[in-house]
Amino acid sequence: MVGASPLIDDLVNFRPHPAPLPLPPMAQPTQSQDEELAGEVEIGSRFVERLGLVVGPALAAVAWFAGPSLGLAPDATWVFALLALMATWWVTLAVEPAVTGLIPLVALGVLGIGTPAEIAAPFANDVIFLFGGGALLALALERTAMSSRFASWLVRRAGTSPLRVLTAVMLATAVMSAFVSNLATTATMLPLAVALAARARGAATDDAGRAAAARFGTSLFLGVAFAASIGGALTIIGSPPNPIAVEWLRKNGVEMDFVRWLRFSVPTTAVFLPIAIAVLGVWLYPARGISVPAGDHRNQPVSRDGWFALGIFVLAVTAWVSQPLYATLLPSLKDGTIGVGAAVLLFMVPSKDRPGRGILDGAAFAKVPWRVLVLFGGGLCLADAMQRTGLSTSLGTIIHSAGTLPSLAVLAIMVTLLVFSSEVGSNTTLAAMAVPIVGGLAPGLGVKPETLVIPAVFAASWAFALPVGTPPNALVYASGHVRSRDMMRAGLILDVVAIVVMAKVLL
Repeated sequence: MVGASPLIDDLVNFRPHPAPLPLPPMAQPTQSQDEELAGEVEIGSRFVERLGLVVGPALAAVAWFAGPSLGLAPDATWVFALLALMATWWVTLAVEPAVTGLIPLVALGVLGIGTPAEIAAPFANDVIFLFGGGALLALALERTAMSSRFASWLVRRAGTSPLRVLTAVMLATAVMSAFVSNLATTATMLPLAVALAARARGAATDDAGRAAAARFGTSLFLGVAFAASIGGALTIIGSPPNPIAVEWLRKNGVEMDFVRWLRFSVPTTAVFLPIAIAVLGVWLYPARGISVPAGDHRNQPVSRDGWFALGIFVLAVTAWVSQPLYATLLPSLKDGTIGVGAAVLLFMVPSKDRPGRGILDGAAFAKVPWRVLVLFGGGLCLADAMQRTGLSTSLGTIIHSAGTLPSLAVLAIMVTLLVFSSEVGSNTTLAAMAVPIVGGLAPGLGVKPETLVIPAVFAASWAFALPVGTPPNALVYASGHVRSRDMMRAGLILDVVAIVVMAKVLL
């Protein structure tokens, strides 16, 4: 292709990386955020689950009796009790999280707190369709191998330096995770990391070289897991907790679209990702004195389906980021509409690889993360009830009146609690529980709501120390290439760094 850019040339003459690493049955990845959530909820302790079944209603009763003494109105008292019940069941996983998310739909209707339309509206919110449409877009990129092409292209640009290769792998993982689910991104990048680590080991000629290659491999595998979580914070559709924050902010008068989200996420990621690379590749696992040989693979041109999937994806992203330019002309065209519109195009464009079908077909709906969407709806429904009854404002006033800590200290404490809670709890359910509470603190502290809400969802997603902290951690650990002590050592350092970065950059 004469005059083509290096990226286009490499996409056309794609050199696929070696076959994916065979993973143990428990670690076999899927491409659905629904199953990403399943990976989180299946790690619960049976004892904790049974305890939660009892403690949840007990705490709800305590909240109901305490409500009047806290100055809460009757409706706010009932919602306070509902918050206690749902938060306990979400944290202990006593009940399937999506089922817990359906409780406010029934409870608020029985209690008469809101009209049927008001109660059910959060389950059909624009952000729900945004995340569903984004999941279908990601599926199309995965099916046509465009995601893995991008990752391989970026890594091939890095050269043979271990630190540069690690940087390219983590950068590719973070960028891909901004648009594709964290688990699917990890599943795509892990085989590439395995192949690169194997090349480094094969090129080592002495004990020092083999030791350096082993450190390089450890940094690569941890880098894939950590960068997938870091990159998930970049966009609204990057990680399940993000849309929860977006919708709460919209409900409370703070406009938040793709561009506005990037104003918070890009500076934070731009600071945190290089630090993570330095911690892994320079401080903990330096691999000096070795090189990573370039691979020699056969050519495989991009399919017609791949070009269409890439084009539709670029069209959707362009529409998302340029929305402020046409908002006055098309005020009803929101992020969710764009996501669904892009997905519709993928169903309508005929597939050359599968004659008689579209690039996506009816089977793709089985990959839509329905459990996550129901959980979203439940969290948004609870948050909406807290706002309508004045509970969010009351909780913020009560907590603020208990002390006079400055906003930076409050943010640091909140982020610290959420980061370490997310090491053992479901990130999505933790965000659904925390967002309405921390958002209610903002007026009393005299800060903008987004100053607390966005760090809260970042903190819920950034858990690095334990295999159960995030699905990417679990998948990389299950591959057998990373020791738990290595993950904990590096992860605890990054947990602390994340707290400092969020407190300083976002405030």
